[in-house]
Amino acid sequence: MLAKFYLSKKTEESLKGFAESTGTFQIALGGDGCPFGKNESACSFLVSFMNVGRRVASSYDNFLIFGANCDESSPVVKKYVRSLLPQLSELERTEYEFEDFKYRFKLEELPNDMKMLAMLAGELTNSAKYFSSFGNVSTADCTDLTGTFGTENFNKWKPWDYKERVRVVNRVEAFKKKVALEKNSVKTKRAKITDFIAKQKSRQEFLPLLGNLIDKAHVEPLHLKNNAWQFFFKAVLEEALRKSKLPPDCKKMSEVPFDSCFAQVITALQTQVKTRRLVNKTKQWFNETQGTGPVLQYRFTGKDSRSFCHNFMTLIKCLSHESDSKKEHQTVLVLAYLGLRLRDCVSLCNRFDITLDQIAQLSNACREYFNLNALFMYTSVNPTVWTMGHIVPAHCRQVFEKYGQGLGVVTMEGREAKHIFLKKLSENTTYQNRWAEIFRHEFIMLIWLPQQGFQQPGTKCKNEAYIPSRVFSDPLYCYCGLLKTSPDDDKCMFCGDPVMTLIDKSVKEGKVYPQLIN
Repeated sequence: MLAKFYLSKKTEESLKGFAESTGTFQIALGGDGCPFGKNESACSFLVSFMNVGRRVASSYDNFLIFGANCDESSPVVKKYVRSLLPQLSELERTEYEFEDFKYRFKLEELPNDMKMLAMLAGELTNSAKYFSSFGNVSTADCTDLTGTFGTENFNKWKPWDYKERVRVVNRVEAFKKKVALEKNSVKTKRAKITDFIAKQKSRQEFLPLLGNLIDKAHVEPLHLKNNAWQFFFKAVLEEALRKSKLPPDCKKMSEVPFDSCFAQVITALQTQVKTRRLVNKTKQWFNETQGTGPVLQYRFTGKDSRSFCHNFMTLIKCLSHESDSKKEHQTVLVLAYLGLRLRDCVSLCNRFDITLDQIAQLSNACREYFNLNALFMYTSVNPTVWTMGHIVPAHCRQVFEKYGQGLGVVTMEGREAKHIFLKKLSENTTYQNRWAEIFRHEFIMLIWLPQQGFQQPGTKCKNEAYIPSRVFSDPLYCYCGLLKTSPDDDKCMFCGDPVMTLIDKSVKEGKVYPQLIN
C-alpha cells in the first residue's frame, strides 16, 4: 500500500534509486519508547523508505506499524520483532507491479537508539564490560589512543561477527543450564552469567531477534549528538559549582550569589543559549540536592543540541575569571576545545549530503574529540565518546559508499518528531483503545487525505546549520562563535591563548605536552 502511495504521489522530490520502469524500495525499520507520560510505558515501531531522501527526517514519511502499552524490552515487543522475519523474507523475494512499474523491497537500515539496538541484537545492556553493539571494545581498552576500528588485521577493534555471535549464545545457553542447578540467589546466578559472557569477550546473550539482518545497523547520529552535549554540559556544570564554592547554608537557587560562576552559567543558559527546559530542570535539581546529590538527570533534545552548537562558548566565558589558577585556566580551555571539536563532529555527521573531503574532516574531528577526552577529561572515555571517536567515521564511509549520502539518512529525527505527534494524539484517546484510534488517525492523515488531493503540511526537514553563520559572514567573530578582542585579531581570547595551542598539539599528537598540567 505504501509503495503504491508513493508511486502514484506527485512530489517535488523524486524517489531516489528508481529507473523509468523498475526500482527497489529501501526499507528503514526501527522502534523506540513513546513519551506518553512519566508513569506510562509505551512502544512503537515505524517504517520508512530511504528513497524519499531528506524526507526521512519528516514525521509525515515515517509510518506506524506497531504500537503497544508496554516497555520497549517486553516479551510482547520481542515476539513482534521475531514475527517480522518471515514477513520481511516474503517481501524481499517477491516482485510487485503497479501500472506497468515493477518494484521490490529490501530492508537496508535499522535506525534505533543504543538501548533498542542491544535488545534487537540479543545483547547485554550498554553498561556491560563490552559496551558497544558495533565492535568488540571493552571498558578495559577503550581509552587506547593508538587503537583503530575496522575490518583489517591491523585494526584493534572489529565489528561483531554473526557466526561468533551464534557460537557465544550456544555456550551461554549451556552455562545457564549448569548455573540453574546451583543453590544460589537469582542475583548471584545473574552475576555469574554476565561474568561468563564477558570472559567470552562478548556481550551476546541471546540470538539476534532479526537474525543476520542485525549486521545492517549503523550508528544513529541524533541520540549520539544529544548524549555528547549532555556530557559536555555535565562537565561545565560541575566546574561551575566547584569554582562557586557555595556556602552550606545556600540551599535554594534564589540564595545563590548573582556574581557566582554557577549563577552566571545559569543566566547565560537562559538568555544566550536559550534552553528554557534545561534551565528549569537545573534549578529544580539544585533546589533538591544543593548540587551535591545525584547527578542532574536530563535528556537533551535535538533543539538543545543545536542551541549548544551555536552558543556553547557563552558558558565557557562564564567559567573564566582573571583570578583563575593555571589549572583552572587550563580546564576552561580544555572545555572550550571539547565543545569546538564536538560541534565540528555534529555538523559533519548529521549531514545528508557529504563529500569525501568532508568525511576526512569528520575523521580528524572525531579522532581529536576522542583524544581530548582520553587525555584531559577526568570522566575519561564513555561509550558515547568512543562511538563518536571510532564508529562515526567508519559508518559514515560505509553509508557514503552504499548510498552516496551521509549519516543523516539513518537519523531518528523524523521518528522522534513522530513520537511527539503521537503523544498529542494519545491525549484525546482512552487507554484501552489508544492505539486503534492512533492507527486510524495515522492512516487518514498520512495516506487517505493525500490520496483525495489534500496536501500534507510542509515538512521541517530543511538544512539545519550546526555552525552559526556569523562565524563565516562577520569578521568580528571567531570560529568558536565569540567576538574577537580586536577586529585585527585572528582569534578570540580563548582560541588564541598559548595554552590552547599546546592543548591542540597534545590532542593531535596523542600525548600531553610537559608544559601542561597532567
